[in-house]
Amino acid sequence: MRSFVSRFLIVAITLGFYAGTSQAANVSVNVDYTNQRQTVEGFGASATWVANDLDAFSPAKQTQILELLYDTSKPSAGLSWVRVGSFLCDYNPSPGVFDWNHWGIQSGMRWLQRVNASYGVNKYIVSTWSPPGWMKDNNSCINGGHVRSQFYPNLAALKIQWLQNAKAQLGFEAQVESVQNEPDHRAGYDSCEWTSAELNTFVVNHLRPALNASGLISKLMAPEVSFYSNFDNAWGFPLLNDAGMRAAVNIVATHGYGRTDNFANVCNSCAQHNKPIWQTEDSNLDGRYNGSIDDGLTWSTEIFKSLNSGRFSAWFYWWVMTLQNDNQGLLNVNPATDSVQIPKRLYVVGQFSRFIRPGSVMLGSTSSEATLQVTAVRPTSGNVTIVLANTGKTSHTVTVNLTGTTPPASVTPHRTSAGENQAQLSPINVSAGAFTITVPAKSVVTVVG
Repeated sequence: MRSFVSRFLIVAITLGFYAGTSQAANVSVNVDYTNQRQTVEGFGASATWVANDLDAFSPAKQTQILELLYDTSKPSAGLSWVRVGSFLCDYNPSPGVFDWNHWGIQSGMRWLQRVNASYGVNKYIVSTWSPPGWMKDNNSCINGGHVRSQFYPNLAALKIQWLQNAKAQLGFEAQVESVQNEPDHRAGYDSCEWTSAELNTFVVNHLRPALNASGLISKLMAPEVSFYSNFDNAWGFPLLNDAGMRAAVNIVATHGYGRTDNFANVCNSCAQHNKPIWQTEDSNLDGRYNGSIDDGLTWSTEIFKSLNSGRFSAWFYWWVMTLQNDNQGLLNVNPATDSVQIPKRLYVVGQFSRFIRPGSVMLGSTSSEATLQVTAVRPTSGNVTIVLANTGKTSHTVTVNLTGTTPPASVTPHRTSAGENQAQLSPINVSAGAFTITVPAKSVVTVVG
């Protein structure tokens, strides 16, 4: 008898467990159009170094790679920005010597030309990994080192010359000039270290005046540090408490590396001094290639936290593609076999970037369930763009209430899951400012209308 009861309890508990993991949960989501927040400038990734590898693929694969990254008419990452390196250390290897034809520069130019011509993407950031070695106190492109202050005017002039050359070749100029990639990091590749005081002096007294005199319209970005951890105390307030720096810098930026980083924290220095903050580089640097939906959902969570709680205005992955069979790119590619592997993170990132276009405005939103993350914007066209990410193990039946707006008659969902890639689903009617949608476990759904 005891054995039978035990077995009965085990079966009952097991059945209850499986029922619990498959049973839909009712979730209430509210989107408030009267609570408008930051403007979203867009999403991007870097082509630095890897742009040159595009030429190693067949023409058909080249087209596939670029479509997967930028073509918003079909399932893709739908990126609206490109980040390129300036290769200043190679461009100006010694005083008076310039090499605009350096492969790193020209591969970036070719990449920008192609994505502009084919997909209308002409927004780009220029980041410097290292100024010319002869300007630095270690006389090297690599292993950090600081720019010697007597060369601040030379460096400012060189950056302006680079921007002018790029505009002449492309026919359009960089929207953003980033002063320095990761000034807090000394690396065995191109790198340069700056203190906040050094950045203030260089930008306020040299780069901003040179940019103003050039007639270029590029915005200045700083500091693009490696970690968001302790950003306010280490960089935000030391830079922005200086009145000259506040006037000189348009955008504050950080990268997303560091296990203690929390993009759910607002940048207080940015909020106090009314500066937008961008996340301009992040990736998973651990382990071999992982293209799973679980990996994809880690990035939907990062974007959700960045845009909603952190109030970031832009979000960038690291590389557009990686050749190292790892997770540093939105695509995993191999020119030797002319092959392209597409991880779920590309489609998950695209659930945001393909549908939330530059100029969209973040809206206040709430969810009654922690595993159902909601990101809502007032889009540049239409009425509604809402990303619903279910990171949990149960399906959710979600009722979305739209307040403070004239709602559309219907919305169209697009879903990424383990077996779907931005699959367009049947339209859903909106009644009395609300609609109901099922969001399966481990899926991301974007509704537009």
